[in-house]
Amino acid sequence: MRYFPILQELFESDTVIFLVIGIAVSVFAGLRLKNHRKYIIGTILNAAVYAICELLSNIHTNFMLELILLFVGTIAIGWCVGFIICALFRLLKTFNYRSTQ
Repeated sequence: MRYFPILQELFESDTVIFLVIGIAVSVFAGLRLKNHRKYIIGTILNAAVYAICELLSNIHTNFMLELILLFVGTIAIGWCVGFIICALFRLLKTFNYRSTQ
């Protein structure tokens, strides 16, 4: 885990709270989306934000910058997980709707 400081910090401290906040907000926002394509785009964009935060946090320049990157990266992971949950929920809902007709 030496190359993934955000994931390491996520498993070792209380930053899980920010992950849960990111999941809750993205599920709330994601359930309002009607298109599966938007879930995929949202997941890819948030994964890119997380990857950028992870890459920048490996450069040890400023403690405040690393702290901000930790919060933004953790919330981006939460958004990715939330969009995946919403996409699966919509997919199951679609299959259930089609099977009842």
